[in-house]
Amino acid sequence: MRRRTFLTGATTVAGLSALAPALLSSATASARTIGQTSAQASGARTAPRVLSERATATGALVRPELRFDLVSVSQAPEAVAEGAAVRFESEEGTLGAWQDLHFHTGGPEHLPPSASAVVRAPRGAVGYEVRGADGADLAAVNLHDGEELRFGGEERVSMSAEDEGVTTLSGGSVLRLRTRAGWGADESLRFDEDGNDLWPAEFHEVQALTVHHTAMATSGDHAADVRAVYHLHAEEQAWGDIGYHLLVDPEGVVYEGRHSGGGVPVFRRLPLPGRAESVTAGHAFGFNHANIGVCLLGDFTDELPTRAAQDSLVDVLRVLCALTGVDPAERIVYVNPATGAQTPQEAVARHRDWLDTECPGNAFAEVFDTAIRQRVVDGLL
Repeated sequence: MRRRTFLTGATTVAGLSALAPALLSSATASARTIGQTSAQASGARTAPRVLSERATATGALVRPELRFDLVSVSQAPEAVAEGAAVRFESEEGTLGAWQDLHFHTGGPEHLPPSASAVVRAPRGAVGYEVRGADGADLAAVNLHDGEELRFGGEERVSMSAEDEGVTTLSGGSVLRLRTRAGWGADESLRFDEDGNDLWPAEFHEVQALTVHHTAMATSGDHAADVRAVYHLHAEEQAWGDIGYHLLVDPEGVVYEGRHSGGGVPVFRRLPLPGRAESVTAGHAFGFNHANIGVCLLGDFTDELPTRAAQDSLVDVLRVLCALTGVDPAERIVYVNPATGAQTPQEAVARHRDWLDTECPGNAFAEVFDTAIRQRVVDGLL
């Protein structure tokens, strides 16, 4: 699919600075946003455009012409088979060990669901081979060698809850975000060649929060990791945007995800408990509406997220619960706003609670109740 190229400018959150004075002067505001200082926001930033080379899985060795950092494998969920794996060829011509592919299903509600897996290539890899996934769409992805794109606007913003009598945050938690402009979102990926938004924003009152992992090893450049996820969702899977509302890296930095189309990340407008409307994303197919998706960068199949990532996730969920009125201790009946279908569910859930998937990883899933959900409950008085 061809894309129309745009000059990348300020993201939607650039308007938060203008909103901050009125919000900070309101004693009853349940949410406030704080723009960064002009010194922090000034000066254009750059990030390389993500490049990719596509192929189809046939079981044969693939040698891309471009240097690659990642390999993605995408197919219909019903086509996923046990034993699917990838291995890499080195510059010396030797093939490494097979690595299992961990698929998880996602996508916007207006498109068929897709199952995808992403694996980081070892340094110097010149080829890769995929088994057990014949017919799948493959992409070798380069995160560093594309043309430099320039970004302006706020690099970081903050959101906190100041509730008068409904919910109080323990420790005064603040949700600090690195904006789309801050991590280098190529906004041209959201539009077709005629300038039409490929995934127009739709909003619903929040009912649930869901936690994910990317199932992909991180690098030392976490903004590049986020750009990789964005490219894979928006371009390779043709969604037009990233499927998560927020992402958290191993250092605990939080990144703005899905474009909200308004002046506030995640939401249509400044949220009020019980009336907070989030933009529909693509993290839990069939349950995307009214469901905020928070994704940790990393693969937690066999290991746990860092302490910094867990602490940050707890803070994010606490603030989101305070802003939306979601009770993390409650088991709800989720009602799909589009279909009316009802599903009993935890208000703060794991991806695997909604769908048949390993996400957010077996190791992390086992401790989620005590390591995350209970801490969120304890932090809300």
